[in-house]
Amino acid sequence: MFKKFCLSSEDVIQVAVKASKKRREDFNVDPYVIIFFSNFLLEYLKEKANIKQIEWLVPFHPYGSGQIFRGDYQGIPISAISPPMGASPISSVIEDLIYCGAKVILLVCGSWEIGLNVKLLDYLIPTHTLGPDGTSIYYGRKSDEEIEVDKEIGNIFIEETKKRTNNYYVGKNFSKEALYRITREEILSLQKNDCISMENGELNVLGIICRHKRIKFGAIFYSYYNPLEGWIIPWMGDDYKDCVNLEAEIALATIKRLEKKDR
Repeated sequence: MFKKFCLSSEDVIQVAVKASKKRREDFNVDPYVIIFFSNFLLEYLKEKANIKQIEWLVPFHPYGSGQIFRGDYQGIPISAISPPMGASPISSVIEDLIYCGAKVILLVCGSWEIGLNVKLLDYLIPTHTLGPDGTSIYYGRKSDEEIEVDKEIGNIFIEETKKRTNNYYVGKNFSKEALYRITREEILSLQKNDCISMENGELNVLGIICRHKRIKFGAIFYSYYNPLEGWIIPWMGDDYKDCVNLEAEIALATIKRLEKKDR
């Protein structure tokens, strides 16, 4: 039976159009969207893709409070957004992006390393995402279901990463919102299930919504914390910027190949 929900992206955009006295098309985003959280990645995209900040939903939506940008990479229009972290706020952001024109969404950020041989600032390319985050179940995902990442995007990520570095791993991701509720036993169990990364729940939500809406999606992470080795702050080091810049380069190269293939 079809369910009628109280609120949708369409409702939000209609109210934003009315309140802003803008046109509906003024809220459009580009078909290729990068979700990111690092300021270094933002600076890289400003330089390479000439992205500039736009207003979008910031004044009209509490979950639209993240920065969003539009630009052009070698003739390919792209949007990039740094939304609030976490599964719950990003779920509405993803729905709004899709409603406003996103066709391919890439999650390009950091994660916690839980793979057997993964080292700090290695790159992690997920093939599947799983875990108990509390939002994706509302889109029809069973709590124990593994969501497969788009194979085409995953393979391009692998190929483009391999061209640039040997410091990468391919495997499953585990989404968990509770940073302070991770145990050693849990990680050892996940390693046996070929999990190499863990993050705040964003990938589970991205995966299930994109599958539901038939939108392509993928992810590439860099590792910045190993729960078995203790808390550190790698973003204070000089090599962190280089790591993030290379990740951004890989993401843009992936978009270029996807665009060329879709022409």
